[in-house]
Amino acid sequence: MEDSPLFDIRHLTVAFQKNGSAIPVVDRASFFIEKGEILAIVGESGCGKSQLALALAGLSPKQAIVDKNIISKPDMTISMIFQEPLSALNPVITIGEQIREALRFPKDKKSNRASVIDLLESVGITDAGNKYKNYPHEFSGGMRQRVLIAIAMAREPDLLLADEPTTALDVTVQRQILDLLKDINQNRGLSIVFITHDLTLLPSLADRIMVMYAGKIVETGRVESVTQNPKHPYTKRLLSAAKLQKTDDGLYESIPGVVPAPEDFPQGCRFSTRCEFAKDECHTTEPEWTEENGHGWACPYGD
Repeated sequence: MEDSPLFDIRHLTVAFQKNGSAIPVVDRASFFIEKGEILAIVGESGCGKSQLALALAGLSPKQAIVDKNIISKPDMTISMIFQEPLSALNPVITIGEQIREALRFPKDKKSNRASVIDLLESVGITDAGNKYKNYPHEFSGGMRQRVLIAIAMAREPDLLLADEPTTALDVTVQRQILDLLKDINQNRGLSIVFITHDLTLLPSLADRIMVMYAGKIVETGRVESVTQNPKHPYTKRLLSAAKLQKTDDGLYESIPGVVPAPEDFPQGCRFSTRCEFAKDECHTTEPEWTEENGHGWACPYGD
């Protein structure tokens, strides 16, 4: 990896107006992305993962208020793989034409077709010369996701954002898509931000983990460090739930309560209303960030 990160993001905030106030859904997030690594962003639905990714890609909704300071290499290109391929793909345009439109350096028609076929083959779609003319509805869910990856790769990106790309897929196809992303990462040295709520996917995929809760980054570090020695109570709960551990009464481990809506984010530590270890100060004072050997967390009771 290079001495300086591919991306260095400082105090990224994404907010929406409600009742005359700007309500942050991502609150002062600071993190970095190394060249050639896979960074996984994890957390429950409503934690701000997708809004963070959209802000990185410059795709935030028009009504969003985005405040960011992103230090990156010159002429960076970012592509995004969306969660729902059937919604992301145009149903009345062939998949070949949709990939052709995304080519970063379009040439003549013949060269464009060859480039599209190469892209289809690179993501594991066989008989690409014939399937070039097919429409999205003629593909399975896993094949449509491969088409979205081909569209993203047509931009020859420096950074690939994958927003829960395996959520709607069965286990076997899910594994195939994860293997494809890992191959792209290793063979092309492409940096990937992989967004998920499923921590069980990460040990064989990601290099680092960033845990988000209620718009805040609460823990980050190498995969093995975070999964084997989690510091934040929220991360510990996520890992227990992901492992399907049972409690004494025979029920599966879960996290009590739900992620609060942005307008109801509590003061102090935002996890304090669901945390069994919370002290009085947790409800009033925002926790300081602690870091040891590249493993950081926002909880004074992390040990």
